[in-house]
Amino acid sequence: MSSWKVSTDNCPMVERSNVWQQAMHKVCMPPCQFQTGNAKFRGNINTIDTPLGIEFSILSGSPMEISGKCTEQPFSFWLALLLNGDFSLKYKGAQYPAQVNSIIYAPTGLDMTLSVHSDFKILYMKVPENLIHKRLLNLNLLNVGYLPCESGLNKVFATMLASLCDNMDELESADLRPIEIALSEFLISNLIHQSGVLDFGSTAKIDQFKRVCNMIDANLADPELSLNMVAVQNHVSQRYIQKLFESSGTSFVNYVRARRLERCRYELGHPEYRHLSVSDICFRWGFNDAGHFSRVFRSEFDITPREYRRQHSQSAVTS
Repeated sequence: MSSWKVSTDNCPMVERSNVWQQAMHKVCMPPCQFQTGNAKFRGNINTIDTPLGIEFSILSGSPMEISGKCTEQPFSFWLALLLNGDFSLKYKGAQYPAQVNSIIYAPTGLDMTLSVHSDFKILYMKVPENLIHKRLLNLNLLNVGYLPCESGLNKVFATMLASLCDNMDELESADLRPIEIALSEFLISNLIHQSGVLDFGSTAKIDQFKRVCNMIDANLADPELSLNMVAVQNHVSQRYIQKLFESSGTSFVNYVRARRLERCRYELGHPEYRHLSVSDICFRWGFNDAGHFSRVFRSEFDITPREYRRQHSQSAVTS
C-alpha cells in the first residue's frame, strides 16, 4: 500500500495554485479554477492505494471548479462521495444531481464540470478496469451517474466509505482488502442495470435480474447451485432466467463461472488465505473439479491459479 499527502497550508501564497494543480494532476483529475482567487485558495489531498490498485483520495478545500478531462489518465472508473459542500455537476450541457451524502460516478475520460460553491470535502475513488470483469459490468458502456444515499444499500455503503474517510490514516494494507471486495460487489450490484449491454425492455425485468444476481451471489459457494434452483427460488421458469441473462449479454452458466472465478482470484491474491491450497479455494467457491478450475481460470485470466498466487505473493513481499 502506498500513500501521499499534499496541503497548501504550508505553501507561500504565490505557490498554492501551482502546488494544487500538480496534486490534482497526480490523482488524474483535470485542472481547476479557484473562486476565491489563486492566493487565497487552500486545499488538502490525502491519497492511499490499495493492494488491488483502487485509489482513495480525500479532497478538501475552498470553493473551486473542476472542469474538462485528464487525457493522460489510463482508463478506469471513478466514484465521488460528496461529504460536505455545495456542489453542481454539468455534462454535455445538462445538469446532474450532486447532493451531499450521495455518490456521483463516471468512466474516466469524459469532459464534465464539477462546481464547488463552498468549502468542501470529497472522497474520490478510482477503480482500475481489470478489477471488474467485463462480463459482469462493462465499464466502457456506462455514463455519468448519480446514486442517492438516503436509504437502503446505498446508504449502508456511503456510511462505510465515510467511516473509511474518517479513519484512513490508521488503516493498514490488510484492513483495506475487505473494502476492495465490498466496492467491486457494490458496483456490480448497483450499476449492472445501467450498463449499455443490458436491453431488458422494462424496469420490472431489470429489477428481477438484479434479484436473481443477488441470489446467485449469495449461493456461489454451493456446488449444487443450478439454473433450476434459481428458477424455483424466484418462482419463474428456467427459460425466463435464461432470457434475462441473454438480455445482459451473457448466459447463466457464464455469469456463475465469472463470479466464482472473481472470488477465487481475490483469495488467491491475498496472504490471509495462504493457508488454503488452490484446491481448497476452488472447492470453497463451488467448483467441484480442481483440473477444470485451473483450465477455466487460465482461459479467463491468461495465467494459472498457482502462477497468479506466486506472483501476488512476491508482490506482497516487495511492497
